Parts: sequence; C-alpha cells; structure tokens
Amino acid sequence: AAAGGHNTTNNNNGMTTAAAAAEQAAKKRKQDPNYIPAELSKKKAHYKYMTEEIPQIPKELSLATPERIAKAWEFFRGMGSPKWHVAPMVDQSELAFRMLCRKHGATCAYTPMLHARLFSEGEKYRKEHFTTCPEDRPLLTQFCANDPQILLDAARRVENDCDAVDINFGCPQRIAKKGNYGSFLMEDMDTVHKLVSTLARNLKIPVTCKIRIFPEREKTLQYAKMIQDSGCSLLAVHGRTREQKRCSEIRADWQMIKEVKELLDIPVLANGDIRHLQDAKDCLAFTGCDGVLSAEPLLMNPALFSTERSPTGEPPCPEDPCNLLLEYLDLCEVYYTPQRMVRAHVHKLLGPWFNVFPDVRMRMNNEVSTLELYRNVANELKGLIRNHVAEQKAQATVETAAS
Repeated sequence: AAAGGHNTTNNNNGMTTAAAAAEQAAKKRKQDPNYIPAELSKKKAHYKYMTEEIPQIPKELSLATPERIAKAWEFFRGMGSPKWHVAPMVDQSELAFRMLCRKHGATCAYTPMLHARLFSEGEKYRKEHFTTCPEDRPLLTQFCANDPQILLDAARRVENDCDAVDINFGCPQRIAKKGNYGSFLMEDMDTVHKLVSTLARNLKIPVTCKIRIFPEREKTLQYAKMIQDSGCSLLAVHGRTREQKRCSEIRADWQMIKEVKELLDIPVLANGDIRHLQDAKDCLAFTGCDGVLSAEPLLMNPALFSTERSPTGEPPCPEDPCNLLLEYLDLCEVYYTPQRMVRAHVHKLLGPWFNVFPDVRMRMNNEVSTLELYRNVANELKGLIRNHVAEQKAQATVETAAS
C-alpha cells in the first residue's frame, strides 16, 4: 500500500485498482439522470442557464392579445417606423452623442442603461444620467432591474419624456452578474416575466426589451415568445449568447434573429455586426427585421447611418474623425455632458490616429479634461494627419517611379 493507505496494485490492463475504482465511479455518476459534468458543476448558474426549460404562458394569460399587438405596431409606426437605432451604451449613448448620431442619419435612439434602483432613489443620479430635449425623439429609455416594483417606480419617472421604456436583458458583463440583471436574468424567467408584465400593465407608454440568444435555437424562440406574451411591444435581439462578449471575434447569428422575427407578431430589431450602412441594409434584407441597432461601430463612426457617405464606411477624408469630434464637442456645449463621457468619446473617435501619434495622446492624458482641450487636440491632429497622408503619397510616388 502507498502512503496514505491507497492501494496501487496494477490490474490486468495496467491500471491501478484505485484508478479503476475511480473510473467505475465516474461511469456510474454519468448514468445518473441528474449528473452534471465537472466542467459545468463549477458553474452551476451557467448550467442552469443552459438546461432549464423556458416556461410558456398559456394563451388565456398572455398579454399578446390582438389588441395589444395592433397597438405595438401603432406605436412603432407612430415613431416613424425607425430603421436605424443608436443602441444603449453605458455612459456613451448620452444626449450629445445621440444628437450627433441623429444629425447623421440615426432615426431612433436608446438612452444609456440606467440602474432602476439608483434612478428611483437618487435625484443626483437622475439629473446626471437622464437628459433629453424635444428634438431627442423617438427615444427609448433603458433600465436594468430585478425588482418589478422598483423598475415601475423608475419607469414612471420618465414615461412623459420618452416613447417607451426598455428593459435590459442583454448585458453580459461581470457587474450585471454581481447585480443580478441583464443577461443573467436568463436564469430567472419568472422575474423576466414579472418585470415585463408589470410595466405592460401599469405604464402609459409601451415596454420594449433587449435580449441575447441562447445557444439552442428552440430555447431562444421560446424565450422570445415568452417575452412577447408578457407584454413586450418591441423586441431587440442581439445575435450572440451571453458568453460571446468579444463582438470582434464572433459573428452575430443573423439566422437566429431571422427565426425570432418570423415567430413573433410584434416589431423586432436586429443587433450585431452592424459595422456600416451596407451591413444594416444587408441585415434587414436577410432577417426581415424592422430595424437594426449599432453600438461599438457607432462610437467609431457616429455617421454610420448616413446616406450621404460611403455605404461601406470609408471616411470622406482621413481627418474625418476629428471633424466628427468637433461636431460632438459643439453639441456638448449645448447639452451638458460629464467629462468622463466626453473623454471616452474622444478616445473612441481618435483612437486609431492616437496609435499613429501617441505623443498627442500622452500629452492630452496629462491635462485636465475640458472641451477646449479636446478641440485643440482635434485641430492639432487634423494638421498632423494631412501631413502624414501627404508624406505617404509622396513616398508612394517615389517608390512607383523607382520601380
């Protein structure tokens, strides 16, 4: 016997008796109908999300009545049947940025995701995070929540200043897991149903929802149908699962979005891989959806939906990001914007050129954040970019002549 008293005698297959016993025990466990694989047992929540059935709402209890479906379409058409939507982005789809995107072709916009409890409890939070103006329409105000009554209280505070209240069921980030909201409510369908139905029964304006898909087709369709039956008037579908956070590495599943659209009776929006206007048009043609959302690509190019520019996103001139930033800064003068939001947009818009001129970024980061600072940076970069492009062209001419 080895140290610790374990028998290590070899059997006829060269396997120790201890190992053979362990293998036998493993086989027995796998035969148990309640067996959970080791790689998933460490993530019980993930396992639950993958395996629990989606409850279906009986027809007699469904809020998706013919009258409510008709009202959902009346609501959508009343907004102008908008196709091009600014997606909700924490601290990034604020009023000034929404107005910039609207100027360049966006026909509807979401607020940043707002935390329902903080919104209900704090006037300071409300004033900083929810700003709008008469020209900022149509507008969908998005909340994250897991308590129906808290969500209702928050929603009632904005229902006179927007066209609909949206519930975030799509955020996959760690903070959403910690707060038990966003895509992590995919493990709690009872709460999902109560959140949607509470707003649907009690608000003067429609409730809309934004979701991610499940890995399984059937479960995704059941999920979308359950949300419609709970009273949702418009559904935005991000064609990636909760685990697929890196959008640049994983293509969105437009086929799954298409099947959701074909199943539901309410308007459906597609989200995922809308990098330029041609993508948006291709997505609508493929999925049959009523509109598309764009998030990260809009941060890089707020003119993504413009019909006056290249449909595949090529800028009209190399310094175009600087021009767009200057437009945005002008809007920040009109619509108060916290400096942390402004700085984030500066880095998104100018990031590729900061990689070419890192010294400009370094100097900027050492300064106090002001609109004037960013105007100076944009104007400096415009000159540097023009010189850089001219030098590249001259070099190309020399190389062509030499060859």
